[in-house]
Amino acid sequence: MELNLPNILVIIAAAQGFLLSVLIVQKHHAVFANRYLAMLMFSYTLVLVHLLLQDTGIYVQLPYIFLISGFPLIALPLHWLYTKHLIARSQRFTSKELLHFILFAVYEIILIVSISASTIDLSQEGIADAAATPVLLRLFNIMVMLQGLTYLGLSIRSINRYDLHVKDVASSVETIRLTWLRNITIAGLAAVSLFVIEDLLMLRGINISNFILSSIGFAMYVYGMGYGGLVKTEVLADPVVEKAMHVVEEIEQTAAVKYERSGLTEETADLLHVSLLRLMEEKKFYRNSQLTLTELSEALSVSAHNLSEVINTRLKKNFYDFVNGYRLDEVKKDLADPTKQHLKIISIAFDAGFNSKATFNTLFKEQCGQTPSEYRKQYLKTITE
Repeated sequence: MELNLPNILVIIAAAQGFLLSVLIVQKHHAVFANRYLAMLMFSYTLVLVHLLLQDTGIYVQLPYIFLISGFPLIALPLHWLYTKHLIARSQRFTSKELLHFILFAVYEIILIVSISASTIDLSQEGIADAAATPVLLRLFNIMVMLQGLTYLGLSIRSINRYDLHVKDVASSVETIRLTWLRNITIAGLAAVSLFVIEDLLMLRGINISNFILSSIGFAMYVYGMGYGGLVKTEVLADPVVEKAMHVVEEIEQTAAVKYERSGLTEETADLLHVSLLRLMEEKKFYRNSQLTLTELSEALSVSAHNLSEVINTRLKKNFYDFVNGYRLDEVKKDLADPTKQHLKIISIAFDAGFNSKATFNTLFKEQCGQTPSEYRKQYLKTITE
């Protein structure tokens, strides 16, 4: 096989995928979802190896190695299971999850029978020639396309639903939002779409790259999954973050009923409302940059669900806006204080509980219609006039 740049990139990605799968297991085994991520990375490593071996002719000499061609049917469900377990923070494997790998098992069994009976042409020409491609391999491509669109689509949907509720449980969402996973999943979906295009063109006798383009797409996707899993998981393993993510799942599951069965009476809700405002104004809990709904509910000796109900129904806000409203009020008060002119704006923001300059600037401008520096200059100017 002549090594060209695309092949070299795929080889590097395959090696990286294998190493990353080992590192993820070793460094971040505490997060149960990473077991699925490690298996996913290893599966995609085998997928990339298969794409390389197609050009070597080795399948004619050692046909049973072609069994690795079925691993996309494992990798795509694993992506969905990784996303599912990461969001739910579940700690166990269920037997029902084996159902996601039925297509892989059926394909492998039929492939073994076909190879044994020599009814499949595994030469490079046989695989590349659409007219000569056996029905099994044609069905396999269709299954990969459908699985890719289904599982990656489900993953994006779950991430979007999670991000919709994350502001109900955390006052700072930078560390627990799954934007990185959504972007990587979209990249995977793009790679599958590219594979679909190449396959459809192959059916018309147009071989634009012998699937090299989609191979590069998958290689980039592998890099992204490995990097995201290795770097971001360390943050997600933090106990505070983990607890917050558990509450996200709970609120997501109960959001549909609109607190109808919470058991919180009007009188209890009124008392909780008063206690909440007193705690925030007197104890200034909002200054804790990592404050979560769970921590605040524990301070009030109520359930996180009931506290969320009061914030949503009585204050008409989510937890994120509720806490950051106090932070913004304190910042505005300090910016308007002539005795604090010597303090840097970012120091004032961090003292009030913000832990991200970008988030602070965005929220401040949304509420005040101007930047913090403009606000300070304008307000202090009115005092001196």
